[in-house]
Amino acid sequence: MRTLIVVPMKDPADAKTRLDGSLTARKRARLAQLMFRRTLRLLSPIAAKMGAELATVTQSDCIKAEAAEVGVTAIQDADEGSLNAAAHKAHDWARTAGFARMCLIPADLAVPDAGDIETVLATAADVVICPSGDNGTNALALPTDVPFAFQYGPRSCALHCAAARALDLSVQVLPLTSLSFDIDRSEDLSRALRIVPDLAHAMEARP
Repeated sequence: MRTLIVVPMKDPADAKTRLDGSLTARKRARLAQLMFRRTLRLLSPIAAKMGAELATVTQSDCIKAEAAEVGVTAIQDADEGSLNAAAHKAHDWARTAGFARMCLIPADLAVPDAGDIETVLATAADVVICPSGDNGTNALALPTDVPFAFQYGPRSCALHCAAARALDLSVQVLPLTSLSFDIDRSEDLSRALRIVPDLAHAMEARP
């Protein structure tokens, strides 16, 4: 089954705004860009191993340039700029390009594990959801030939389960630890800086 792995990404200057109280704008942008690069480095060999392809969906010229440098397809994001709009745009693009399945992976996972991502890609259910620590949605895999209603935001894990069942799709929720820890809030950042040395070094670098 032809699968597209997609990493949605804002322009780094506009990313991680909930960390404004913890980081300067420059350090916040540096963190977002560093995590995007780490995510692509992690996903590239997984895509090759699993017979999938890798893309980002973005409006950012600098992110498109970074993707091009490593041979990753850049899908032009919708004008709305929301994660739901980006997911819909990528879903439509993947279907039109002939992919049977799409897997969305966020760029802000602190300690993503390759084995966990491979588990998501290998799980046989129509829709596979990895919840975040606050019952949102991190990894999400689904077919491209259905009119899926993306509902990222509060309680999105439950909302995505309901959206899948409304389409008579089978659902598997995988509470995988490494895919539950994203960096959204100051407390997430503090925890990440304790356990991920390269992120800590990036924060210590001169602005």
